[in-house]
Amino acid sequence: MMGRKSKQLCMAILDMEDLIPQDHLLRKIKAEIDFDFIYEEAESYYSTIGRPSIDPVCLMKMLLVGYLYGVRSERRLEEEITLNIAYRWFCGFDLMDTIPDHSTFSQNRRRRFTDSTIFREIFNHIVRECIETGIVLGDTATSDGSFIPANVSWQSKVEITKVVEKSTVDYLEALDEELRNTIGYIPPYPTIVEKKELKSTTDPDCGYIHQDMKKGLGYLAEMTVDTANGIITGVDCYPANRRESDIILKHVERQQKDNGMDIKKLGLDAGYDVGAVHRGLEILGITGYTSLRYAHNNPMKEVFIYRPEKDVFLCGEGKELPFAKLIFKKGTGYYRLYRLTPGSCKNCGKRSECETKNRSVRISASPYYPAYYANRVRHDTPVYVQIKRLRGIWSEGTFAALKNYHNLKRHRKRGLHRATEECLLSATALNLKRFIKAIGA
Repeated sequence: MMGRKSKQLCMAILDMEDLIPQDHLLRKIKAEIDFDFIYEEAESYYSTIGRPSIDPVCLMKMLLVGYLYGVRSERRLEEEITLNIAYRWFCGFDLMDTIPDHSTFSQNRRRRFTDSTIFREIFNHIVRECIETGIVLGDTATSDGSFIPANVSWQSKVEITKVVEKSTVDYLEALDEELRNTIGYIPPYPTIVEKKELKSTTDPDCGYIHQDMKKGLGYLAEMTVDTANGIITGVDCYPANRRESDIILKHVERQQKDNGMDIKKLGLDAGYDVGAVHRGLEILGITGYTSLRYAHNNPMKEVFIYRPEKDVFLCGEGKELPFAKLIFKKGTGYYRLYRLTPGSCKNCGKRSECETKNRSVRISASPYYPAYYANRVRHDTPVYVQIKRLRGIWSEGTFAALKNYHNLKRHRKRGLHRATEECLLSATALNLKRFIKAIGA
């Protein structure tokens, strides 16, 4: 006989938590992470009078659900939370509660969280939880940057010309102080140049990048990943035309200040093979393992051999070229000068092979050549090979996961602050997933 479902209404008393599977990701996250810390972080953004607002913890959890499950549209996010019991339960809504309208997110960004740091504070709190739990070790980490297209049309591009001061790069204050105390240092004098840039009329903050594998208007997301369990420990966002080597030191220094990160070894690709980066990492107490970028002015390409224990070069005849002083050259910046005293090579038969046009024997090297050379030595060790493999797994794999599953394939918001906000939320979502996996919950 054919059965028919009874359409009679019935009343039931139930606990929403009983409907959530025991192995559901959101159940595990809610059991391990206490999100009440958001009340303290958000307190300064709310008035002490007036009608009660939407619970900030509910609001942030809604955003995290969107990034955890790749829901790109906030309209769609409102719909998903309305219909999905697990999402409702995680965000703190009952079956009879009305889910906040999607416009709530944009209104809070525009009115309450304008230029706020609350999303970075939430990200940092999760990172500190990972450190305290012991799943972030700091023994080995990798850093890399990735281009994220901006939410602009190519037709919105416009070429602008601006007058800028071209001077040395401000890598790190401690690094600048060390340079100022080096013999021969003179303050840099900037060069005024006209610089042409491509900008977007709809998002002036983004930058233009044109490389072999990437081209367009967008932002550069710089991230550091701890290789023990793949937890992202640092996130920064810049216009896409910034060089990764210019920003890496302050990116790492921020992690040390914000979260007390103690990174011992850091793997980097060839884009970071700059003397200032190598020395800056040493000052920060980190051993860098950076792929080599064979520069055309590498002093080792000649017959000279560098001896780091004495900071001298040896010529083919065994004579030492000691460090003389720091030189500043307009347009190129500082370099280290190694040279022989006049007359030292008077009777050398190979003198003509080593002499420059002014008949001196000299070598110009990076202003941080000892640190630059130390990285070259590490490049030929088994540790470098291991870290290079980890960099391929965690740096490239992390960006692939963020772009494919956590809403970072393309920015939806405009402006550097909002782009940073998206990077932080995406990284926080991935950290929560990897945290749960690492503790075996």
